[in-house]
Amino acid sequence: MTNSDLEESLETRPSRAWLFFMYLFLIFDYGRPQDSIKIVGYLHPAMVVVIILTIFLLANFGKIDFKIPQIKILWFFIFLLAAHVPFAINNHAAFNTTRSILLFMPFILSFIICVDSVNQFKKAIIVLICLMVYQAQYAVTHGGMGTGNQFLDENDFALYINTWLPFCFALFLSTKNIIAKILFGIFSLLGLGAVVISFSRGGFLGLIGMVVIYWLFSSKKLLMLVFLILGAVTVIYVSNLASHGRISHQKKGSFLEEMSSSTDAKTGTGRERVESWKSGWNMFLHNPLGVGGGNFPVRFSEYQTSYFTRFMWGRQAHSLWFTLIPELGIFGIAIYAWLLMVNIKHIFRLRKYSSFFDDREAILLKNLSVAFLASLAGYFVSATFISVLYYAHYWYLTGIIASANLIVTEKMNEIESSDPSVA
Repeated sequence: MTNSDLEESLETRPSRAWLFFMYLFLIFDYGRPQDSIKIVGYLHPAMVVVIILTIFLLANFGKIDFKIPQIKILWFFIFLLAAHVPFAINNHAAFNTTRSILLFMPFILSFIICVDSVNQFKKAIIVLICLMVYQAQYAVTHGGMGTGNQFLDENDFALYINTWLPFCFALFLSTKNIIAKILFGIFSLLGLGAVVISFSRGGFLGLIGMVVIYWLFSSKKLLMLVFLILGAVTVIYVSNLASHGRISHQKKGSFLEEMSSSTDAKTGTGRERVESWKSGWNMFLHNPLGVGGGNFPVRFSEYQTSYFTRFMWGRQAHSLWFTLIPELGIFGIAIYAWLLMVNIKHIFRLRKYSSFFDDREAILLKNLSVAFLASLAGYFVSATFISVLYYAHYWYLTGIIASANLIVTEKMNEIESSDPSVA
């Protein structure tokens, strides 16, 4: 590398301070020390870090590539939310929903810009895993719930674990260091145990979705079988402890009884969810362009089915899909489907071109590509039963996928410039 190349590299490389605040944002968002240390909460640290990240982005505006598909689609989604604000029955709810997604963008854009190498990408994944492990170990002694915010609901907590757990397993498969492999294996089983302790039926179905994806795409079927057996033993052991009161949890009865009711759509909460979805579909049919972000609960009573015998204003959809469909309508469905297709396309691109990296990086990227697919499976299966359209996890995951695709694109450009026949 010449001196001019080195100078150019140093100029374009994100500062360490920018990386520091990007990781600090994750710590406040997922680690949530402000829930345990009240004085920290009074300072609104997450908002402060968002402002700092925004300043970094404005100072480095030229580094933002608005042609990146995910960035473009995310802005379309935000603009659609904003367009509904003046027309929604509850303008305040529509505005707050728009603002919540907009506030994710400083982190997402920072991640895409700052995480620009395989090594940096691995570090970012490890940070996410450490935060997941922290919440998982907390849940083991606190009834299957995390430290605060959305983690105080067992279904939301299980969804969070399902989103990031596959990356822990990916690093378990990728590392050759025995100590690291043992640690990532323990962390994976801890995450699994935390989902079990949550007694979340949607979370457990999400786990099954993740396992199916890993089994289909893993090249190490024997190792997967061994880990599945360990996982099954963990599920049985932890559920037995929880069912006998040796580990606290929020639900009555045994784990097996709770899980066996997950497919019952004729009685109890299962029937209520189905009727809520029917009501959401009615809402969409009468408002094909959508009722606006955050307005499903506001409009629910207008479209509720006869199953509900009383006025049900304020009821949630209890499904990501039946929040999306009536709230954002045809255009929202199209934008969300577009984003999902782009993400899946880039995941398979990562898998396809991982072999162009050196051996260690190739193994890591290939395993991460499976982790992305398993994460999407775990997230969307779990999210089918809870209203999490505007939660951060999928939007962060989108930025991480975009970052991985940029790393692959840069590598391919480098190879093609030295050997045009590769193209």
